[in-house]
Amino acid sequence: MKKKILVVGQTPPPYGGQAMMIKYMLDGTYSNMELFHVRMCFSREFNDRGKINLYKLTHLCTIIYNVWRLRFKHNIHSLYYPISSSPKVALLRDVIILGCTRFLFKKTIYHFHAAGISEELPKYNTLIKNMCYEILKRPTLGITSSEHNPKDSEYLRSLQTKIIPLGIPDLNKGEARLKYGATPYLTVMFLGLLNSTKGEGYILDAVNAINKTNRDVRFIFAGRFETAEYEKYFWAKVKEYKLEDKVDYRGIVTGDAKSQMFLEADVFCFPSFFSSESFGIVLLEGMMYQMPLIASRWRGIQSVIENRKNGYIVDIKNHSQITEALMELYDDRKKLASMAKESRRMFTEKYEVSKYLHNMELAMTNI
Repeated sequence: MKKKILVVGQTPPPYGGQAMMIKYMLDGTYSNMELFHVRMCFSREFNDRGKINLYKLTHLCTIIYNVWRLRFKHNIHSLYYPISSSPKVALLRDVIILGCTRFLFKKTIYHFHAAGISEELPKYNTLIKNMCYEILKRPTLGITSSEHNPKDSEYLRSLQTKIIPLGIPDLNKGEARLKYGATPYLTVMFLGLLNSTKGEGYILDAVNAINKTNRDVRFIFAGRFETAEYEKYFWAKVKEYKLEDKVDYRGIVTGDAKSQMFLEADVFCFPSFFSSESFGIVLLEGMMYQMPLIASRWRGIQSVIENRKNGYIVDIKNHSQITEALMELYDDRKKLASMAKESRRMFTEKYEVSKYLHNMELAMTNI
């Protein structure tokens, strides 16, 4: 008999990493488990994060009701929950949901897609911190994506802890990139929430610095600006650097438009230091599309890169190191091609979605 597991979590839209990973898991085919789903949709856009409104309060009650309904309708004994770390309102929301439902289940699985609860919860005042901890502590299983992430599972005293690297479907099985660094210029790409802590501003700084050396580097990027104020600041910086003809913003991209964007670029750069970052599945997309990576020494991000083999690990908030990496790839297209091919090899070996789903099934059915 298959183990029944109730999954509570957001699926797209919006198209964030956590939402996509939950969708992949729900779409999987399993021998030993059956998944049921209560969909979260507190943030219909990334800009909604951390805001309270009537819709969210109503949706909170709906989630709790549906967890109760499915628990008894299907006789489910295991609960899967992707617990938040920040903003504070998101973690308190999780505490309310789990406080109203967790006791219904014999086993609880936390997936720390959003890393850092062990760093954020201790900052709360003593009363709220203790209340939250009592409700959240001692899950049956805690899952994290990398040994470099905060020890959230240990902090909450999980009975078991598993490290399971993420994986995504291979949308580039035909290896569509036939040439590497074929243009005289070099194109660096970023994809993600545009909020400064994802590091897109440091890429802009690097592109500015490298173009001053008589090298031609272009910057294409996509995602949603978190605030209008930051968007205004970012474009003012582009104008200050006189990079209007080097910077190409694509807005929100999905499907074929996103695939084409990856294939247009030569290098994928993700120098994030975002507080909840745990892995960065966009890096896997870059590997899938045969690209060398430049990414930050920040939590699980660094576990995706073998330094100087499929890319470069740089310190956070350090545009000089990004500049050096880009200059090296600009000047040595054979190295660019070698790193790109190694990225693709590592992706197929380690990060294809079937491996991820197999490991998730093993972990969740053996508790």
